[in-house]
Parts: sequence; C-alpha cells; structure tokens
Amino acid sequence: MNKKSRAAVFYKVGSPVEIRDFNLPEKLEKGAAVCRVKFNTICGSDLHTTTGRRVEPTPLILGHEIVGEIVQLDANLEFDGFGNKLAIGDRISWTIMASCGECFYCKKGLPQKCIHLKKYGHASIEDKELNSGLVGGYSEYIYIMPGTTVYKVPETLSDEIAAPANCALSTVVNAVETIGIEKGDIVMIQGAGLLGINACALAVEAGAKAVIVTDIIDERLEMARQFGASKTYNTLKISEDDIVKELKEMSGGFGIDVVIEVCGAKQVVGLAIKALRIGGRYLLGGLVNPGSTLEGIDANQVIRKYITIKGIHNYKPEHLGTALKFLEKHRDKYPFNKIVSKVFNLDQINEALAESETGKHIRVGVRT
Repeated sequence: MNKKSRAAVFYKVGSPVEIRDFNLPEKLEKGAAVCRVKFNTICGSDLHTTTGRRVEPTPLILGHEIVGEIVQLDANLEFDGFGNKLAIGDRISWTIMASCGECFYCKKGLPQKCIHLKKYGHASIEDKELNSGLVGGYSEYIYIMPGTTVYKVPETLSDEIAAPANCALSTVVNAVETIGIEKGDIVMIQGAGLLGINACALAVEAGAKAVIVTDIIDERLEMARQFGASKTYNTLKISEDDIVKELKEMSGGFGIDVVIEVCGAKQVVGLAIKALRIGGRYLLGGLVNPGSTLEGIDANQVIRKYITIKGIHNYKPEHLGTALKFLEKHRDKYPFNKIVSKVFNLDQINEALAESETGKHIRVGVRT
C-alpha cells in the first residue's frame, strides 16, 4: 500500500482548491480503517462551503458522498452495519459522521448530534483530535474514524449509484420515517434536487396514493416524474392559490396528508400550511442555513388544523443501511443511473466544483 495520499485541500472562498501530499497514518486507532477512495459525488453542502454560504473550519478536504475500498483494517472493526464480516478489499460506504455512542445525545438515539461528532468532509486537516486529516473524500485515501458505521456496497450497485446514498438518500429515509407516510396518503415534496427525487421514490414505495413535487426548474421536475411523481408544479409559473385549489380538489376537499420540504427556500412554508388537511404532517429537511426564519405560517392555522411540524438533520447509521437496500431492490425501477451526469478525476477538482455550481447536474462525480 502507498505511504502517501494526494488530496484536494480547500483553504478559503475565492481561492482554488489545491492538491497536496499527505502521509497516511502510521497506526490505526481501535475500530478504524483506511480506504482507497474509488468515487465521490459533489453534494450541495460542499458548494455551500466553497462559495461561502456556510462556514467550516479550514483548511479541509471536502467530500462525504464516497465509495471506497478497504486497504487497512483494525481488528476491532470486524463487522459492517448489516453484520457482514469485513476484510481487506471490501468495497464499502459509511455514515457521514463518527459518533462516540456514549454521550447524552447518542444515548437519546441521536448519534448524528453526538457531542463529540466528527463529520467526513467537514473537519479541518489541522484538528488535533483527529488521528489523520484525511477525512474528506476528495483524496486518494481516506481514514475511517472510530465510531463510524460502514456497510459493504452490494455488488449490483455501481459506484455512481451507491456514492450519494450516504448523504441524500439516507437523509430522506430519515425524513420519511420521521414524518410517516401511510398507504393512501397524498404527499407533496418541495424541491426536486437529489433529496426530492429520492423522496419521490421512497413515498411511492411507502404506498402514497399520489406524489406531488414543486420546484422552479422544469428539468428537475421532469426527473421527479421519472422517480414517481404523479403531478409537478413549477412555482414560478402557477400561483400558490391555484396549487392549493388543485390539491384540495385532488383530496376531495380535505387537503393533503404530508408535505416534505427539501428545497431550502423559506418562502415555500406558507404553501405547505395551506395545502395540508386537518391532522396533516409537515417535515422540514432543507432549511438548514442560519436565518431560515419561517415565513407564511399562520399559527392560528397550525393550531386549528392540528398540524404536526417536525425537523430532521442528517440521519442515524441504520438509515444508510436502509438506503443501500432500497437501491439494491429498486435500481431498475427508477433511473438512479441518471443521477451522476458528468465525471472528473481528482486533478480536475476545481473544474468539477465549477461544473457542479452551474446547477445543470443532479450530481457531478469525482473519480480518484
């Protein structure tokens, strides 16, 4: 195995990402591993960092939607999240975070909010608490930290299909589980990015009677239809009142059962509250940026309509396992192979980020 790894380091907004050489860790911690990175996809949160829309500790190696191959393995990391025996050479994906399992939030069933949380692609290479700064995907090798749940990737899934599972698909698996979709429900999904189109397929397979998707980009709405949406609305072309009227007619005058927000635009909240029936349920998953003050909410309506509002952030380890099983079962029913539409190599990382920023692609890939 190589003793060094090339990696793309982000220093500050406005400066190109730089390729640097790193030494691989000389010794593994208990429960750790080293993987050769095979494939990454560029998540929207990576672009939020490179453009300054969110602030992360720098310098850092971005990238968290990753598939890798185990090249070093500590004996204490014996099984994956499915209970499969792990070995050198296994192709794996893993949770976006490493958690301690012992703190207040871990014991409350929220490991994604661990007090000692470390997230892949979000930690500075200068963090003294890390055994290695190689914890981002835009690298030849990556250090799998203790407290990470890893999963063998099913052989039937390509790298391109599997890589985004450990962020976008796992997050909406959490969303659908948290808000609950029952057989016969009418569901509206706000946003037709990767979270939204994954949520379409999940809602259909959960038994939804109809899945409605809203967005402002027609090409994304077309993709949503390919992932099971029965009705789509471009909210730049149709008024909120007209959408609510149609949804009421669709539901026999009562209103719809569930709305899932994954677009990150606070302006959409009012539409959800108007469209929901008495006893309806609203899941917020995209409004993660500071300043996302909810607009258009009439608390009187929330109260009188018995509306439940819940929020989720990231996911639990088991959600990644569910996501991979979902892909394995439904890879031929939905066009998951269309999600990654352009691929670059690691030396082209700046071009890859720029191409992803254009918004022309659901996902851009980086192969190392």
